[in-house]
Amino acid sequence: MKKSKLSYIKDEFLYIYSYLSNFSENEILHKPSDNFRMHFERLNRLAAIDIDNTDVEKILHDKKIQRVIKHISCLKKTYGLKMEIEFVQSVIDKSDPWTLFKHFKFYPNYIELAHMEYKGGYLKANDMVVFIGSGPLPISLISLFKQYGIRGIGIEHIPKYANLSQKLIKALKLTDSIRIISGNHLSLPVCEKVQMIIVGADAYPKDEIFNYLAKTIDSGTKLSYRIYEKGLRCLLDDKPVLHIPHKFKEYARIHPKPPVNNTSVFLITK
Repeated sequence: MKKSKLSYIKDEFLYIYSYLSNFSENEILHKPSDNFRMHFERLNRLAAIDIDNTDVEKILHDKKIQRVIKHISCLKKTYGLKMEIEFVQSVIDKSDPWTLFKHFKFYPNYIELAHMEYKGGYLKANDMVVFIGSGPLPISLISLFKQYGIRGIGIEHIPKYANLSQKLIKALKLTDSIRIISGNHLSLPVCEKVQMIIVGADAYPKDEIFNYLAKTIDSGTKLSYRIYEKGLRCLLDDKPVLHIPHKFKEYARIHPKPPVNNTSVFLITK
């Protein structure tokens, strides 16, 4: 039975790859989603299959599947970016952007993630968090503020995405509580006192970011990042955290509840 399940998973990856490999990242970003949406949805269903970590290791031993998954992961990230950009563009000029914003497909996920960050970071209203790699849709910062009154600074290294994000924050009338900086981890430290820094899933290079933070953040500042701990989703994480500097000590790890799949890991300086 296990062999049959593993064979099915490998065949699914190969089938999805056979179609998506016809598209470049630029085409995924700019072509109509109808050309490939169903294959990314199929990939999401595949990633949700319950599988032991020992079986994940067996999949990783297949060099051909490794290359296939790496390529698919890169395109999956680009498709996620496309969804964010298109959603923000659909919201910012509307008369009631909040109503539309709450209909974002993954909004319930981020409400739960905000609860995990709030709980694990021992945060309270009016605390300040910084999100490195906030992207065009700073939904984690928005969720933290709406749910718990936590102020935020998003740092995004691609200027056009930072600009789009700023337009969204303005449309939602959150400029007094959330601001977006065009920059990267080297933009830290910021002027305000910061209670926690969140390293986004798409922030990279992660080792360089964590090493820089180890040298610069104030003692007592908490740090969090998100990982996939089990199943096929961890295979699709193309920017994992490989090394945590010795200066940091892990003090909490909050495991996900549906609809969330990420584990939130919390660090503090020793």
